[in-house]
Amino acid sequence: MTKAISLIFATRIFTVFALQDLKLVHILYRHGDRTPVDPYPNDPYKRESWNVGYGQLTSIGKRAHFKLGQWFRERYDGFLSSNYSEEEIIVRSTDVDRTLMSAMSNLAGLYPPSGYQKWNPDLDWQPIPVHTVPLDLDNLLSSHADCPRFDHLQDEIMRSDWMTSIVKDNQEMFQYISQHSGFNLSDIVHLNYVYDTLFVETVHNKTLPEWTKKYFPGGPFEELSDLSFIVNTHTHELKRLKGGPYVKEVISHIDDFVKGTMEPKKRKVFMYSAHDTTISSILNTLNVFDVIAPPYRSAVLIELYENQELGYHVKILYRNDTTREPYQLILPGCEANCPLFKFKDLTASIIPDDWDVECEKAGYSSRSQAVQNVTLIAAVASSVMATIVMMAAFVTICKCKKKEAAHRYQRVDQLEIAIEN
Repeated sequence: MTKAISLIFATRIFTVFALQDLKLVHILYRHGDRTPVDPYPNDPYKRESWNVGYGQLTSIGKRAHFKLGQWFRERYDGFLSSNYSEEEIIVRSTDVDRTLMSAMSNLAGLYPPSGYQKWNPDLDWQPIPVHTVPLDLDNLLSSHADCPRFDHLQDEIMRSDWMTSIVKDNQEMFQYISQHSGFNLSDIVHLNYVYDTLFVETVHNKTLPEWTKKYFPGGPFEELSDLSFIVNTHTHELKRLKGGPYVKEVISHIDDFVKGTMEPKKRKVFMYSAHDTTISSILNTLNVFDVIAPPYRSAVLIELYENQELGYHVKILYRNDTTREPYQLILPGCEANCPLFKFKDLTASIIPDDWDVECEKAGYSSRSQAVQNVTLIAAVASSVMATIVMMAAFVTICKCKKKEAAHRYQRVDQLEIAIEN
């Protein structure tokens, strides 16, 4: 018992010292428990009532995110004020019901109202804003952002030798699941759709069809389902397009803090509510993904610290297990406490210079060409003007020389006086 108390005491002391060095936090988490998003054609439960619609957050998911918010309160208490402040934290979600509701449930656990913020004595909750943008415009968190180049590269992955060989090596399983599910499966992404539905139904104590027992749960069905989470970031270019914008935003915020240009100046936490595909894309872009599907309410924490010994440094933490503290992930080429300059160097190649141009979005490449054309015209015009000015100067000099021709025998001392004047 004494050892246990000592360990708890030591942990608390460590937390206090860590909070003293903590400067900025980015929190990215997956939504909570939900109903199936897209049941397979032969799903016996696709017409059964789930109390809420398809893809919606369940009461289990709400409670779980409330508890995660309480965990964030425990972890960052003293760093974040106990009362909500719009200057300290900003929250963003994808424009999807389950992520918006997860964020709101989470904030209810993080910021229980007290004092002035206890606006209703009968309600232990307060409204906190959650910001969002349409899915097709959300290149930060959504898998559905409009990016033609990404779509083209994804099509290539689906038809690649890599994907073809996976399906061929597991042909019997693909044919078996296709036959019984009613889904014509030809890639691991759509295979994951079936696995996900079966998983959700298991969580909610549904009795699965007899045919599922041959491959579900576990085995190659689960392994290939997990593998589908690297498809969005399978190549370096895909990492730039899918995970790069988030890493770019994190570094931009860190730079603002270090330079003292952060607005508002009291900002401490950036919080993002998103999906398993978002979590996996960010982790794989950073080359720290374990290729296991991110569970409900899993969270990636990117924390900025500063102390006299290490200066500014970054920690990447992954919380995917509620029974223990988050895992600390190590960026390849760096150490656990990664110096900020090295973190930026190691991630530089995955950050897009201009995401819209790299996506080859309609109007952006032509707009870039238009800018080049304008620049070229301006350069030509400048050259012409410079030539005209030079010619005018030359003519003026020639005229002056003609006037001076009558005085060509001027004495040297008189010429020096003229120059001095």
